[in-house]
Amino acid sequence: MADKRRFLDVWIIEANTVYKEVPFTVVTDWIQQGRLLEDDMLKPSGTKEWQRIGGAADFSPYLPRALPQRVDDKAEALEPVEIGFSWKRPREDEDDEVDMIPLIDVTLVLLIFFMISAVPGASALVDLPEARSGVVETEFNDAGIAIDVVGKAKEMRFTLSMGNAVSSDPADQNIQSVGEALARLQALLDKNDQPVTVTINAHKDVRASVLLQLMIALEKPPLRQKVIKTYRGVTDPQ
Repeated sequence: MADKRRFLDVWIIEANTVYKEVPFTVVTDWIQQGRLLEDDMLKPSGTKEWQRIGGAADFSPYLPRALPQRVDDKAEALEPVEIGFSWKRPREDEDDEVDMIPLIDVTLVLLIFFMISAVPGASALVDLPEARSGVVETEFNDAGIAIDVVGKAKEMRFTLSMGNAVSSDPADQNIQSVGEALARLQALLDKNDQPVTVTINAHKDVRASVLLQLMIALEKPPLRQKVIKTYRGVTDPQ
């Protein structure tokens, strides 16, 4: 295929398994590793026509090819084979040297373990966070992008927040496109003097390509000057 799209759908014929939205570089790695054969099928994500990997010009260089038989290989195969055995008795008077490095490593590990366990109340010195699942909580100056899926068509709706509170501006709620959500996020960040972290809380049915598009946009100007770190969470954990 002439245009190398970012994601491809791969159909493994022998296992009758389809992998969707596989990056182009991953597909080439699978072909070189022998996980994909010439009779397996692929197509750009979002299209309907399947194509054999053996007939795709972009993937033919990655298919393994048998090396042509050389003349010297054939001559070597016709040469007589000499089988010789050389028995050598072990020398009993020589002692094998013991490798002390593994023993030293084990000793150091045990020493560190006993030193830590011997300190009274050592576990109380570590302030562990509470285990939680679901939406990632953010600080007051942090921004958030919540992605929800509505209706049978699974249409996406974006909602922006600042800190732990949803933005009161109606324009920051029920946003229907990624571009509009990024534009509204830029407007929110322009009101904040300090760089913030952005948390993306996505519904479990949101496509991975949408999250990837958001993550790439947050790493590029002009949002990169305002965003110091990005987190991802789920709004509907199972």
